[in-house]
Amino acid sequence: MQIHLVFVGKTVFPDVETGIERYVSRLNHYLPTRIHYVKAEKIPPRGMESAVLEKECERILKLIGGKSDQLIVWDRTGKHLDSLEFARVLERLSNGSTGAVWMIIGGPLGISRELRDRANLVLALSEMTFPHDLARLIVAEQLYRAFTIIRGEPYHK
Repeated sequence: MQIHLVFVGKTVFPDVETGIERYVSRLNHYLPTRIHYVKAEKIPPRGMESAVLEKECERILKLIGGKSDQLIVWDRTGKHLDSLEFARVLERLSNGSTGAVWMIIGGPLGISRELRDRANLVLALSEMTFPHDLARLIVAEQLYRAFTIIRGEPYHK
């Protein structure tokens, strides 16, 4: 299995980017992990957000691969899991016939309805709102934490 993290737009804060790279590097010890950046659209005046989300969705869907791949979308409307539950989800996927897991983290406007509907699983980080850069770092850390849980390593206490 491979993990593909899809980020809409570049990570703005260098310190956050460094943190993401650190966790992705650690994740690569467990399974191949890649980051894909999708061009973000400029944020339009109110009422035009859906057109932006549709364009970003098209770019994301062009990346996603085969039939055995799983699509996980991170969205505020998603299901809340704790770290142990998230690890169990990933363990089931890695023990199955999943070729790749695509994890989509949207930009400032979030994720289109089409992506949420197409996803195999929609997850939420919290009831709180986070900057999308910080959400990327949290997802990367939780992925690393999940694989240490799966392997019974002491990172998760």
